[in-house]
Parts: sequence; C-alpha cells; structure tokens
Amino acid sequence: MSLKNVVIVSDYAYTEGGATNVAIQTALLLSKFTTYNVYFFSGCGEICSELKSSKVNSVSLNIQDILHNPSRLSAIKNGIYNKYVEREFRKYLSDLLPSETIIHIHTWTKVLSSAIFKVSNTLGFKVVVSLHDYFITCPNGGCINYKKNRICTLKPLSLKCLCSNCDSRNYLHKIWRVIRQFKQNSVISKCNNISYVFVSEFQKREILRRTSLFGNKYMLVNCINENVKERVLAENNELFIFIGRVSNEKGINLFCEAVTQAGVKAVVIGDGNLKAKLEDTYPNIKFTGWLNKNEISKWISKSRCMVFPSLWYECCPLTILEARSYGLPCIASSITAAKEFIVSNETGLLCEPNLHNLIAAINTLKDNEFAKRVSLKFFNSFEKDQNAEKCYESKLVSIYNDFIFD
Repeated sequence: MSLKNVVIVSDYAYTEGGATNVAIQTALLLSKFTTYNVYFFSGCGEICSELKSSKVNSVSLNIQDILHNPSRLSAIKNGIYNKYVEREFRKYLSDLLPSETIIHIHTWTKVLSSAIFKVSNTLGFKVVVSLHDYFITCPNGGCINYKKNRICTLKPLSLKCLCSNCDSRNYLHKIWRVIRQFKQNSVISKCNNISYVFVSEFQKREILRRTSLFGNKYMLVNCINENVKERVLAENNELFIFIGRVSNEKGINLFCEAVTQAGVKAVVIGDGNLKAKLEDTYPNIKFTGWLNKNEISKWISKSRCMVFPSLWYECCPLTILEARSYGLPCIASSITAAKEFIVSNETGLLCEPNLHNLIAAINTLKDNEFAKRVSLKFFNSFEKDQNAEKCYESKLVSIYNDFIFD
C-alpha cells in the first residue's frame, strides 16, 4: 500500500485566518515537493489565486458560513450538521481509493461541520486532523470565558460547563454550541482511523488535560513561508504594533490602553468587531485594517516592538514566528504558546496580560540598548533555513507515512 492522494479540508477557500492559511500553504507545499495528487476541498468563498495557479485540484462549495448565512434557521441547523456537505464530500471522494488516500482536515466548525468526519469514516478513509484551536474539546473553541475575559478551567460539557454563560454573544448561543459539540463528539468517537497533529506542546497539554483523544498523536509546528531577512533596526524605531483580529480575546483593549498610557506611537494592523469603537476611543493610534504581506512588512521595518497581549490560550501564534524572522522584539502574553518561542529578557518579554504588566514591558523596551540586544538575539534564534518549507513538508509526509503503515 502506498500513499498517492492527499485531500486537504478547510472551511474556507481563501485565507480567512491563520488556520486556513496553513491549510492552503500545506496543499501548495505538497503539490510542489511531492508526487502526490493533492486535492483541496472547501466550503466557503472563491478559490484563492495561489490555489488556482497551482497543480492542486481545488473545489469550493460556495456556501455561506454560519455567521453570514442570511437564514438563521439554516445557520443553526447546518452549523450542527450539514447534510449538503455530507452529500458533496461523498461525491468528491468517489473516485479515490481509501487505501491510497489521506484526508487532512484543518477547519470544519464554521462551514463544513462534523459531516466531514462521518463521510471519511463511513467510506474507510484515514484522517489526519491539524488542531489549530480547541474546538476538538471546548464548545466555544478557546477555553476562555468571554464574559469574564479569563481562561476557563471547567471540564468541557460538564454540568458546570453547561451552566456557564461563557459565550461571546449570549447563553442561547452557548447552548447551540453545546449541542454542536455533542454532535461532533458523537461523530468523531465512531471514527476508526484518525490521528491528531498538535501545533505546540502548550496546546497539546491544554487539550489533553481536558479530554481524551483516541488515535495517534503527532507534533508539527506550523510553517511560516519566510526566508532570511535583514534585521529590523528596532532600536532606531519608535512604533509599537499589534497584528491580528481586533476582538477582545486578542487583548486589543489592553494594547490600546497600554500604549496610550505609556505614551508611545502605535498602529493596529487587522480588523474585527471592535475596530470602529476603538478608532473613536483612541485617535492617537493608527488603525490600518487588514493589509497584504508586503504592506505588513513595510510597517514591521518601521517598528520597535510587536505586542501580542492575547487573553486566550493561543496555540501557535504565527505572528510571533514571523516577527522572529525580522528580529522584531515581542512583548507576549505568558498564558499562550508564545512562551515556547520567547525567552523573557533575552528574545522578548513575557508578561501576564494585564494593564500594569504591559505598560511596564513597553517602558522596558524604550531603552535602546535593551531593544537592540533583544532584537539581535531574537533574529539569531530564527532558523535561517532557506529550506524551511521543505522541512515542514518532509515532517508532514513522515506523519502521513507513519499513520498509513501503522
């Protein structure tokens, strides 16, 4: 038995966030470096230009995601389990032999639903799941109480969990998430051939302390497609930047208040539900919205530090890895996987995500000599390997083969 086909599964056909970016890059790298027939199955949106111009066999169902579905009844029903996705995915796999194929699932909760798992298992395909968040165990996907802005330590789906009003919207939405989680868990528990890929040791520990995952378990840090760069001369710059979704769990409120009280120049690169409100509240901060990679690089080259004050258990913050490739010092939340890439006071600063600590860290980075020392060490810690993408692909193929021949 030999592996011939890899089917990458993603909610979105375009880069909607970090997880979908990894899914797309994975498909592109496999098509570039291997002889596999690579397929990309997605639920929402137009297929991105990178996939269109590649050898990847890509398809999008062009259906609405849960958030933007104009029919709330349809969103409620399909978010729990999508029968249309079940039928279409079954058709998509009809010409592939399970003995020669791996299904590699990246995201499914916003569009595709757990129907993906049921079809894969029913037809006898082996499944690899890259875990980019905590939806495998937590109904709201973040192990965070959004109402209280703090980490949730409750056992998922326990009585206390069911009674906790932790959803970012309201308790009725929490109940819907719980129903979806029960359905998902029921489907996945029946899967005979499934493996999980964690993206950080931190994430692995937090998931396994909350749930038991039956199947093979692997570790593979997400790949950033960054080549060797010149170091950003952070010590000569004044700008403190935030890159990411402009929503509360990302710590954006902390960032805005901290840079304001510290009296430093700041820019927010990204978009989200709090952008308009924060723009009005903090006229001293520039909000750019989402930018392309080249535009972000220009801002990074003018920056002194990137601040990553996330309030939830970020699994593998790609922005930290990207900042490292520039030698851009980072102030990062100590409750995230960022601590696997940053040595405090050596390659950055780790602090608990609260206003007092964040202001203190910003003030520390005002010192030019300290900023230069941190920048140099962070830059030198970056694995300056022009073959980083090939290395990621090789490790992934090794996981596939280990699973196939297990």
